[in-house]
Amino acid sequence: MKKISWPILVGVTLLVGCQNAEPKEETKPSTLQMEEKAPTKTKMNKPFPYPNLLAESEQSFSLLVIGDQDTPIENNKEITEKVNDILSLPELVMAQTAYPELNIKTEPAYILFDQAAVVFQGKNLKELTIYLEQK
Repeated sequence: MKKISWPILVGVTLLVGCQNAEPKEETKPSTLQMEEKAPTKTKMNKPFPYPNLLAESEQSFSLLVIGDQDTPIENNKEITEKVNDILSLPELVMAQTAYPELNIKTEPAYILFDQAAVVFQGKNLKELTIYLEQK
């Protein structure tokens, strides 16, 4: 009995000692935890204040038109090829009241949005058309 009990006792001791030598899975920092601790160099941007004006997909734009009532912009094929959503407001005062953070100063105004923010703001339809052709 003594011959068997010593090897069993030594084996159990080694087994318990080996299990405690490595940290448990829970205590190892995961890659995600290490990334969270790493300092980020990008500045934190606050979310865009008017998400309803943003484009819905990466392949298109959204457009806010202020004051241009001579010709409907929806009939301009150069614009509608790249722009899916168009919102037209007849007066500058309406736009300034509805969207004060856009700082709209002149009428007419054409403000183009991608999925995150304003990408173009101008007062000339030709400038907008040129910008869209480049995209």
